[in-house]
Amino acid sequence: MTESQSQTQPTADSRPAAPGPQNGRPAVDHAIRRQEMAGRPIAQRTIMTICAALMITFAFDRLVCSITPAWLSGYAMPAFWMICTATISALHWRTACRRPLAWLVSGSVIALGIWEMLFSTTWAYSDNLEYAMTTALAQPALLMLHCQLANGRYDVRHPFQVAWNWFTGWFMQPFMKLKCFSEPFSIMFARFATASGKRSKAREIGVALLVSIPLLLAIVPLLTGADQVFRYELVSTFGHIIDPTEFILHAAIVLLPWPFLSSLLIGLDGKPASTLPERRVALSTTTTIVVLLTTLLVYALFCAVQFRFLFAGLFADGSIALPDGLTYSEYARGGFFQLLAVTAINLTIFGVALTFTPRTRPLSASLIALLTATAIMLASAALRLGLYIDAYGLTWLRYVSMTFIALLAIAILLCLARLKANRLPLVATLVVLFIVWYVALGFSNPGWVCETFNAFHGFDAASSVQIP
Repeated sequence: MTESQSQTQPTADSRPAAPGPQNGRPAVDHAIRRQEMAGRPIAQRTIMTICAALMITFAFDRLVCSITPAWLSGYAMPAFWMICTATISALHWRTACRRPLAWLVSGSVIALGIWEMLFSTTWAYSDNLEYAMTTALAQPALLMLHCQLANGRYDVRHPFQVAWNWFTGWFMQPFMKLKCFSEPFSIMFARFATASGKRSKAREIGVALLVSIPLLLAIVPLLTGADQVFRYELVSTFGHIIDPTEFILHAAIVLLPWPFLSSLLIGLDGKPASTLPERRVALSTTTTIVVLLTTLLVYALFCAVQFRFLFAGLFADGSIALPDGLTYSEYARGGFFQLLAVTAINLTIFGVALTFTPRTRPLSASLIALLTATAIMLASAALRLGLYIDAYGLTWLRYVSMTFIALLAIAILLCLARLKANRLPLVATLVVLFIVWYVALGFSNPGWVCETFNAFHGFDAASSVQIP
């Protein structure tokens, strides 16, 4: 080996050492990453959204999970839904105020809350309890719909995308932006660590405490519930300051849902969290028409029986000759809800055929025939229910059923209009119609309507309630 080669040949001692803890490289890299994190700006929009989520969870704890004061009895739950609606509208005010659907949905949540307040104080009718129970499910459903509409990123002519966003709002969106929730806290912590100028033990202890808080919130209530002596000792030690069990329980109610609610609300600011795949399904016109004609054949037989027996068999006094041993109650209850189910299926068939099948004259004629058969079946259901009410009086369920038949009749007319007006957003219009019907149903005070109808037609309370 020559001298020049020996000078260029690196020796073992002259080779750069591998990075490791002994030369301080990991500590330097960590400090660089911490400085980069500390230099990142904190979005004020994210901070505002996180604070709004904390306010909602705190309101839930104070209004729903705490002992309600006497002056707030009956108003706590409606007030909570109103606070949620107002908060979401305020976060997206610039877009929500220009969207009629957002106004409708948020106004419906508030209207249902006002109804609950009136129901708890003045509208003390037993029949309203069923509507109140369904309202407990309707309000969160409408509130989630308001979340997906308030940002304005939707198209009324693509309702399936809105439905998909509504579904993922319960199961996916609360987890998709958790990193955005933790990032402001990481930036503030990095700024604190950088300002201190050293990697102190206080930072490590702070991280450990942050990790320990959710564990303690889950463990301590379980231990106090498992052992009464442990609970007694804990309360006797800290009870003169604050009840530790109650404090930890309410802190868990406020803090544990906070990140997930923040993730949901933060995700509403960006692009849609999840989108349906672009999948254009095209059904054959011939296949669709054959399916419709096969279905219409069965409907034609059913409608022929209705015209021969039900519509043409009415007496002058409005009664009908029923087979021996068959009462009005059995006749109406035996087919009313089935006819409503068939009506819903027909409207679904209409929507699928109209959306995924190329429009032709035979197809339009088949759809018109389907809507005509649906209208006949709906009239049959209304006539059955009318005979039922004339014989036994009006109750909550019969009143709701009759108004729902009127709602379906309007839906059929809108379907006919959709065949001529291609720009009519049919699904969105039907959803709006259903929401308006549901809110108006409660404010119509069904208990008072039923009592007034029965009193006017000579039914006593006992005879009108015996049979549903």
